[in-house]
Amino acid sequence: MKDGLAALAEKARDKVRPNDLEARDPRFIERAMPLLGMLYDHYFRAETELEEPFAPGPALVVGNHNAMTGTPDMFCHMLAFWRLYSPARVSYGLMHDVPFRFPGAGAWLNAAGAIAANPDNAARALDRGAAVLVFPGGDIDACKPFSRRYEIEFGKRRGFVRTALRHQVPIVPVVSVGAHHSLYIWTDGRRIAEALKLPMLARSNVAPLGVALPWGIIAGIPLPHLPPPVKIHTRILAPIRSDLPPSAADDPDAVEDLFERVRSAMQRTMNDLKQQGRHGLFPAS
Repeated sequence: MKDGLAALAEKARDKVRPNDLEARDPRFIERAMPLLGMLYDHYFRAETELEEPFAPGPALVVGNHNAMTGTPDMFCHMLAFWRLYSPARVSYGLMHDVPFRFPGAGAWLNAAGAIAANPDNAARALDRGAAVLVFPGGDIDACKPFSRRYEIEFGKRRGFVRTALRHQVPIVPVVSVGAHHSLYIWTDGRRIAEALKLPMLARSNVAPLGVALPWGIIAGIPLPHLPPPVKIHTRILAPIRSDLPPSAADDPDAVEDLFERVRSAMQRTMNDLKQQGRHGLFPAS
């Protein structure tokens, strides 16, 4: 544990490079893994199922988001991947630019493989042969009302499908449940966000209203919350492949068809995980 803490302290002094693939530091990941493993195994009691091993080569790993910015779905997915294939296998996670600005944490995330979420970074990482994790739903998925916590919400975002088609890589869906039990969101406040021009000013499409630790009542742009020890249950699905050529990325019908294949597979899995109930504050045994 001491070496993990030392690694965090050392890395916190580094400059953040959100668009630099070389910022990923496998040695830092190795040193931090025991510390992250304590949270994964004992605090969140994370359980990850794998339907099919990752094939060699690049892949676009598509996950649903869970409960605003304080929930560790990205780190849980990455830690599971590192344990299976070691930090030596190149992997990246596409992330909103705001977390890079948090003192210290931005450098940690960068070193763990987080890069700014944009098509150019995704393309360069896939061309390097990496597994690239993306959360297409972003804030609208993460800040869903509690009543809709078991819905896959990607809105109109189809960029990940076009990226997969252009680069001829499989899509590996990842579905996670449990983290939405770490707070209560009454409404995502999309109309409020539009009225305040948050999409333009802060790249935020939501202004959620609800209750979360340590803030109590939350209102407006989502800040990191402190999640209680909710159990996270994740399933990594078998890859979804398309036999369409790269040019299909410019065909709206082809894009929509593949999008619906991915979304439907994820929603079916979400429904199954909900029924099993092995997640949240009081998981079924």
